[in-house]
Amino acid sequence: MATEIGHRLADLSDGIDSLGKTTFANRLRESSMLISSILAKGSSCPTKAEFAVFVGRARGATLEIANLIIFFGDRELISEVEEAAIVNMLKRESKMLDNFRQSLERAEQRPETVDVA
Repeated sequence: MATEIGHRLADLSDGIDSLGKTTFANRLRESSMLISSILAKGSSCPTKAEFAVFVGRARGATLEIANLIIFFGDRELISEVEEAAIVNMLKRESKMLDNFRQSLERAEQRPETVDVA
């Protein structure tokens, strides 16, 4: 879902840019790949606990992006329908990331079982 969100944000930034709001469009464009980029960086972590930190950062990025979307909606740079749709996507993504982070942390805390066969 992170890449789907990224594509939607990129499309929105193009629309905002066409309104002559280049600074706002560029800020949204920068954010469009943020979630998936953070997860990609974290995927190389050697432990689940370290990866969980990156998943937490990606979740924080969803909140930052939701804030931008609400700001742009308030300024009428995007429609209420677009705002609601993306905020709902971001809420779902945030919840999934938080659940994933928690499962990584739980898995890291469990002692490894030794197969005695």
